[in-house]
Amino acid sequence: MEFDVDGTDATPAVLEEYRAALAAYDRAGAARTASDALTALHDGRAAMIRLDARRHGRPVPIDALPTHLAAPVHPEPLTGTGERYVSTGQGKGKTEILIDRPEPGRPALLEIDVTGHGPFDIEPVIRTEDLTKTGISLITALHGEYHGRVYLREDATHLRVTAREGVDRWSIRIAPLSAATVLAPEHRGHTNEVLHYTGGPALLTIQFQNEAHCIVRYVCQCGEGDLTCRCRPPAWPKDTPGNDYWSAKGEGRATLRLPRPGFLLVGGVSDAWYLTTQPIDIPSPSPRGRKRR
Repeated sequence: MEFDVDGTDATPAVLEEYRAALAAYDRAGAARTASDALTALHDGRAAMIRLDARRHGRPVPIDALPTHLAAPVHPEPLTGTGERYVSTGQGKGKTEILIDRPEPGRPALLEIDVTGHGPFDIEPVIRTEDLTKTGISLITALHGEYHGRVYLREDATHLRVTAREGVDRWSIRIAPLSAATVLAPEHRGHTNEVLHYTGGPALLTIQFQNEAHCIVRYVCQCGEGDLTCRCRPPAWPKDTPGNDYWSAKGEGRATLRLPRPGFLLVGGVSDAWYLTTQPIDIPSPSPRGRKRR
């Protein structure tokens, strides 16, 4: 990150974060143990994330309660490998991770790996100077080995990770959405996934077999959130089935509409799913057009 301390965006609050980052990196350089160095590097990275948010007018993430004010918890898992955008842990415990995004202010892709046989849970948290809110779990109640990808909204600032008895090791990698697998005309899977759809208007057929609720959702590629996207939908024929969201339990078949390039979020899955796409011969709307009111 380039930063000019004499620039017009060098406000007192921004300069305070800049000084905090420099102090943390100095501590890392003087650290006598790898653990102390890693802790200092994390502090420096957190200061730089706050600095960048202040410079660009985004909500500024803040820390949770200090340790002496927070309620007692189990020992935290070991975290950190020194690799940016990756957090790791081992054993039972709860920890909270400040989100460092490859593309600040935009949605991201979480790649999650868990070994062991215990339940594991990840909750997105918004904790800023103006708002504190815990979102719906991204994954929960898992048993056994797990590898999956989930969609991370642009407003989350932290991840709350809870590993219960039986969990061996876990890792979370934060990647840009461009790293998502491209949706093929026929696509099979058996776990949570984020797929990149690159075509025009089409119908997606979903076949599934799942003990829990399976959710499949389309998200526009425009980069806006679910509630703020204003892209104009295609002129679907009157009898076109489906919409942009589907949820069910057990075994069955359903249809989803794909209006333009975007992302498919497949969630809540422990068994098998099978997706096929069928293009619809209608014009593609402008990706940045406005919805008609």
